[in-house]
Parts: sequence; C-alpha cells; structure tokens
Amino acid sequence: MEVMNPCGVFEVKSAPLTPRAALEADATIGLLANDKKNADVLLKCVQRYLSERLGINNFRWLRKEATRPADLTEEFTRDCDAVVAAVCD
Repeated sequence: MEVMNPCGVFEVKSAPLTPRAALEADATIGLLANDKKNADVLLKCVQRYLSERLGINNFRWLRKEATRPADLTEEFTRDCDAVVAAVCD
C-alpha cells in the first residue's frame, strides 16, 4: 500500500490554456457537478446564463460522488461540445 502525504512537496508545471470553443445555439453543454453543497445551484445559474445570453438549450447533466473520479461515459463525452464542472461547498 502506498501512503501519500497530503502536505508533500509538489512541482508546478505551466501549460497553455485550452482554446475556448466557439459555441453556437445548437451546442450541447455538459454540466458536471460533484455532490458537494451548491455545485448544482452554481451550474443551474450557468445553464440559465447560457440559455438566456447565447440561446443554448441543450444540456446534459452528470453528477458524481465528491470523493470519487467522475464516470465520464462515452456517450457524455461524445455528445458534449463543452463541459462546465463545479466543485462547491
């Protein structure tokens, strides 16, 4: 068993940001929320903003356990043009 020290030393690596996707009204946006309090509230605000401002009305929700990696299905990743993730408390 490998035990990791949460206060251990880490190295910061710089990486360029991913280019922003040009979103059209027919885009499908994935909304990924963990189980922490208010993640779904934040994403509902994002959904409302994208719908009202950009006319986007295709959304796919995925909820995950806060302590586990997301189970990103092939269908979810294939169908989404962009994904917004929220980690809240």
